[in-house]
Amino acid sequence: MKIKRFLAKNMREAIRMVREEQGPDAVILSNHRVAGGIEVVAATDYDAALMQQAARRNTPAEPPPEAPPPPTTTQSQAEPAPAPPAPELQQLRRELGGMRRMLETQMAGMAWREMHENPQKLRALQTLINLGIEPRLARELINDLPPGHDTERAKMMPLALLSKRLPVAGDDLIHEGGVIALVGPTGVGKTTTIAKLAARYAELHGTRDLALVTTDHFRVGAQEQLLNYGRLLGVPVLTAAGADELRLVLARLADRKLVLIDTAGIGPRDAKLQSQLGAMGMANAGIKTWLALPANSHAADLDDVIRRYAKARPMACVITKLDETLRIGGVLSAVIRHRLPVAYTCDGQRVPEDIEPGRANSLVLRAMQMARTNPARVDDATLALQFGAVHVAQ
Repeated sequence: MKIKRFLAKNMREAIRMVREEQGPDAVILSNHRVAGGIEVVAATDYDAALMQQAARRNTPAEPPPEAPPPPTTTQSQAEPAPAPPAPELQQLRRELGGMRRMLETQMAGMAWREMHENPQKLRALQTLINLGIEPRLARELINDLPPGHDTERAKMMPLALLSKRLPVAGDDLIHEGGVIALVGPTGVGKTTTIAKLAARYAELHGTRDLALVTTDHFRVGAQEQLLNYGRLLGVPVLTAAGADELRLVLARLADRKLVLIDTAGIGPRDAKLQSQLGAMGMANAGIKTWLALPANSHAADLDDVIRRYAKARPMACVITKLDETLRIGGVLSAVIRHRLPVAYTCDGQRVPEDIEPGRANSLVLRAMQMARTNPARVDDATLALQFGAVHVAQ
C-alpha cells in the first residue's frame, strides 16, 4: 500500500491530482482544511494490501495429511475451479465499500460547502437547474464562470455560457435543398414537421422543384396524412417500401431540388429500427438525415434515442413539441452533450407558422421564459444531492 499527501486549493483540484498521479482506483483516507486550501491523504493498492493480509491469516500452517490423488489426463487439462472467497474477505470487501461510500459522501459535502461559499456560482447553479439543465452540464458551466462580476452581469453570465455551448446548424438549412430524411420515434411529429418544412420552402421557391416521399408502412393512416398535406401544398407525394423502391423513387426525383422523406416512427428499442436505417443507407449515400427530438421527453430518454439512431448519422436535429412542455433544459442538455446541431424548432401544429430555424439565443430565451412562468421549487437540500452526485461521478 502506497500512501501520499496532496495539497491543493480546493477539493476538486485535490481529486484531480490524486487521479492523475495514483489513478482512478486510489482511495482517499482523510481530508481536512489547512492554511491555503485542502490536504488529502490517498493510497493505492489499498484493497489488495488488506486482502493479501487477510489471505495470509487464512492460509493453513501445515499441508493436509493426505495428498490428493493424481489427476487424470482430463482433469489436468481442465482449469481449476475458483475457490469461493473466505468469509473474512467478503466482510473486508463490504467494509471497504462502506468506507469508500463514506469518503465519497464527505467529499461531496465538502464540494457543496465550497460551492455555498461562492454566492455567484450558487446563484448560477440555481438559475441553470431552474431551466431544467442537467446537474452535470450545470456544473461544467459554472466552473467556466469568470470571477469578479457585478450581480446583474453574474446573473446573465451562465445563460450566455449556455447559449455559447448550444450547437445550431445554420440559418434556414431547408433552402440549401438536397434529399433530407426525418427520422425519430413514434409520435414526435415527423409528418407535420415535413409539411412545415415543405411549406417553408415553397413560400420562397415554389413547388415545382419540391417533392415528398413516405416510407411509413407501419402506421395506419400515415401515408394518407402526408398525401393530404401534399394535396394542400400542391406537391407530389410518392411512397417507397424498402431500399430498392426508395432507390427507384429517388432516381425519378433526381431533377427536384428538395426531396423530403418522411420515415416510419419506430421506437429506439424496436428490432425494425436497424433494418429501416440500413435500408436508407443502402438506398442512397447522399441522403441527409435529421433526427426529430421531442422537447417534452426526459434527457435520459433523449440520450437513448440519440444513441440508437446514431447509425443514421444525423447531421442535425429538429426539436419538436416545444409547446407541450414546461421546461426545455432536458433537450438542450442532450443536444449539447451529443454535439447535435439544432436545425429547426417546432412549437405547434400550424403549417407553416409553427417552425423556426434553430438559434441558440432564442432557445435560451425560451427556456428562461418557461422557467419564469413555472419556476421550479428546488431547495438547497435537493441542489446539494444533485451537485454532490455529479461531484462523486467525476
